Amino acid sequence: MDGIFFHNAMTFLSINAIMTYFLNELGAATFEIGLANALVSIGAIASQPFFAQKVMNLSYKLHTFVKYLFIQRTLFLLFVLTIPVFSVSNPQLMILLFFVFWALFNFFVGAYGPFYMTLFAKMVGVQQRGRLRGYSGGLGNLLALGSAYAASVILNEVAYPYNYTIIFGIGAIILLFDVLCFALMKEEPDQVTPIDMNFFQYFKSIPVTFRENRTFKTIVISFCFMMISQVSLAYYALYAVRVYEISASQAVLFTAITGLINIIGNIVFGIIADKYSHRLVLLVSSLCAVAAGVLIVSIYELFAVYAAFALSTLGFCGFFLSSGVLIIENVKHERLAMYVSVNSVLTLIVSAVVTLGSSFLIDIISFESVFIVAGVSGLVSGIILFNFNRLNTKIKEPFGTSSEI
Repeated sequence: MDGIFFHNAMTFLSINAIMTYFLNELGAATFEIGLANALVSIGAIASQPFFAQKVMNLSYKLHTFVKYLFIQRTLFLLFVLTIPVFSVSNPQLMILLFFVFWALFNFFVGAYGPFYMTLFAKMVGVQQRGRLRGYSGGLGNLLALGSAYAASVILNEVAYPYNYTIIFGIGAIILLFDVLCFALMKEEPDQVTPIDMNFFQYFKSIPVTFRENRTFKTIVISFCFMMISQVSLAYYALYAVRVYEISASQAVLFTAITGLINIIGNIVFGIIADKYSHRLVLLVSSLCAVAAGVLIVSIYELFAVYAAFALSTLGFCGFFLSSGVLIIENVKHERLAMYVSVNSVLTLIVSAVVTLGSSFLIDIISFESVFIVAGVSGLVSGIILFNFNRLNTKIKEPFGTSSEI
């Protein structure tokens, strides 16, 4: 149910399509649109030390996670109420309010990795992880096709700015229903050893974490390049708007493509992950990024933009499904929250820097330069994953099974 609610909500709150189009209508600069995408990473980076320590010190995690999700989504719903007030009368103030509330929203995104993956590892058996994420994501995105159509109708039929008010409001309300999924779960307690770690101690511990597990270090390096390969997702819609002058309904097509690709990708990748490996899923994901980069810089037609976006979305789908599970498979359960948090911090720092840097590249050089960087980074990530060898060390899984790292 979480997968179903979350994917449909994020169809209405799509930063790569609907929010980009909203900011563009407000008159936001390229840098501001890039900053909106970068805040997804920046907010989570700033909160990682706090949330990682919180998870490791809690024997029961669900109640706290539910509280954070409720605060996050209620705050965003309050922002939605300001849209009809300021969007026309004061667009610059509207942009400022968007950034304030979007930053707060993404601060709480930092809870997702440590809390969600720790609960996921504890509650879901090893052989069901890929398919569970795949099937729930596939069904969620199937229903999200209807959400994308609804968003398109609202954008075209409802007057500005009430169209965006309704769209973002629906997304926020669905996210509040998503909170109920976690509130209704039951959790067995973990045995924890309380730790006290401030912001600076957290970052000082990262090199130690890499020395403890060199396999994890290799995984993080590969994921950093994969995050760079996905930076193009932030600019496909803007590229289509500025170069091909697409309409609002055509912009929503990016959201529909996201839903369609994720239906197929989640189901297929989920089966592949459980039957073969999550590493194979991630390798295919990196190759999708390479293909997207080649396609969009070699064919100057609107259909190529949509096709490249579809390939990049497929790559992100595989990364979203398997990245966390690959970490679960290669670390000890009692250290999982810290490892997931470290991976989130480093990959999000890379994502934020590259997303902001890409906005300057677009203004100084061209959109194509960003797409080339993304494609090359996908290739580097793929090479690392292709040569990835697991160490011959046994660790104990949370449910008493064992795996090699």
